[in-house]
Amino acid sequence: MLKFRKNNKKFNKTRGFTLIEMMVSVSIFVIVAFIVVSTLLTMSYAYKRAQKMRLLMDNFNFALQSMSLNIREGKKYSLCLDGSCIKLKTLNGPEMCYSLETIGSGSDKRGYIRECTLDNNVSCPCVNRGSRLSSADIDVNKLNFTLLDPNPNIQLKAVKIMIGGVAGAGTRASTSFFIQTTVSQRNVN
Repeated sequence: MLKFRKNNKKFNKTRGFTLIEMMVSVSIFVIVAFIVVSTLLTMSYAYKRAQKMRLLMDNFNFALQSMSLNIREGKKYSLCLDGSCIKLKTLNGPEMCYSLETIGSGSDKRGYIRECTLDNNVSCPCVNRGSRLSSADIDVNKLNFTLLDPNPNIQLKAVKIMIGGVAGAGTRASTSFFIQTTVSQRNVN
């Protein structure tokens, strides 16, 4: 009977997790959850930053395509002495100018591409006239046009456009860019 009591004590002993085991398992769960949440937040921030940069560059590409279309369909090209602006006669008739304009001074100096229609008394580059082609979040610091005339026997011309700057200027997620494209004329002068 004594033996039965010893076995009875073994069976009556409650089994389960101790407080320390529970604290260790909860601590491990909290650490893993923290790592997962911080990774998801970092990925979400990177995705939003990439989307914003993509939106800026899409806006800039739209502006570049608009400028390229007018140059492609235009005629009677003329460049500024330093090549920072181009004047042309568009397909619909009015003369247009594309130029680099800067605002601010010192470290707040920012550049953008300006498009304007030339009237009788306006020359190219047109300052404080026309519309802004590039977004305010894009700082254009280089705009250069080069008139290419590879074959003098052919009247069609080509214009090489070089644009450099910083997209997302003033934010942590800024990136520099340099775009070069060549636009060939469709209409003869």
